[in-house]
Amino acid sequence: MPALKQNQYGKSRVRFLRVHRRDHSHHDVSELEADVLLSGDLEGSYLSDDNSSIVPTDTVKNTLHFLAHENPDLCRGEFALVIGHHFLAKYPHLHQVKIELRERAWSRMEIADRLHPHAFTHDANGTPFTKALLVRGGETTLSSGIRDHLILKTTASGFTGYHVCDMTTLPPTTDRILSTKVTAEWTFSDLDANFQEADAAALKAIHRIFATTYSPSVQRTLYEMGEAILHDVESVATVQLALPNVHFLNIDLGKFGRPGQNVVFLPTDEPHGQIEATMVRDGFAG
Repeated sequence: MPALKQNQYGKSRVRFLRVHRRDHSHHDVSELEADVLLSGDLEGSYLSDDNSSIVPTDTVKNTLHFLAHENPDLCRGEFALVIGHHFLAKYPHLHQVKIELRERAWSRMEIADRLHPHAFTHDANGTPFTKALLVRGGETTLSSGIRDHLILKTTASGFTGYHVCDMTTLPPTTDRILSTKVTAEWTFSDLDANFQEADAAALKAIHRIFATTYSPSVQRTLYEMGEAILHDVESVATVQLALPNVHFLNIDLGKFGRPGQNVVFLPTDEPHGQIEATMVRDGFAG
């Protein structure tokens, strides 16, 4: 009989909207989609007909809804820790809880130059997320980030001096459109940090580097983004970044009397370059 090396189970894509009613008209909203995976003394359910160790996944879903009701004002990071601590405290046979929370971001509508207290519009540029791993008797890890955050600049980017061989056809340029769908994840070394402020500061650092520095390559820009996050957010220990190219290719309109035009471009993201790296704060061994 084969050995059971590892196992986990849980509930995925549990969705809910939390409404924090600060007064009769001023409301905050947070829409989340949660994955929770449980590990522990569960071998009996795999190796026999004994289901006594299984906390039903429907119970996991109900627990998430209840905890969301009890904690309407917690940010993603704080709420992820509440979820993990709840499962470890309530079920002694569980040893580990893995959580991912993905957020659909909502921004207040601006009406007559004022932010409306209870009307919102969907902020669709990327998916903010938080991951947590809580281990009984072990270290808790928490990270946040964003996936598929689309950004673009029309100049201040180039690509020259790269390795050339008989397979190279790409012409060098010192002025090009640069666009990417940023996926970034930063891991916290301080679990008492203000996670909401840290997340906002990390995204601002990404934007600042992208918008205000010349990009000689995506690799260099990626490193400078990670460097800026570690500089600006003291509670972050590591940063992972992935920057796929989103190409905007020049369209040849020479036959229509517009040779060398730089007004109209063809959007394409297949195939695309994929640039990734992880940066670690000096002195951090994680």
